[in-house]
Amino acid sequence: MTEIDQLKVIKDKEEENKKIIEKLKSEKEAELNEIKNTCNDRAKNMENEIINNYNKAMQEIKDEEKKKLADAMDRVKAKSEVMKLDLSNKEIEDYVFKKLVDYIKE
Repeated sequence: MTEIDQLKVIKDKEEENKKIIEKLKSEKEAELNEIKNTCNDRAKNMENEIINNYNKAMQEIKDEEKKKLADAMDRVKAKSEVMKLDLSNKEIEDYVFKKLVDYIKE
């Protein structure tokens, strides 16, 4: 084998090695992109889960506040009714007292 033939063989091996390296590089880039996409999907899912949990918690807080407000309104209405009854009882007492005074005067 001549020196030129040896150089051609070396060159062919180098070309073959370059192709193998390029193929490996492409495969690894594809794997890396797949891993990256998987991580991005997981991150997006986690973000959505966090947002959903936050919204759910906020809704629960709002519902609890509405319930507290409704309970407070019910208590105010009940107190108002009691005050009306007390006023009504006071009016009845005053009326009876006046009638009693009128009766005694006669």
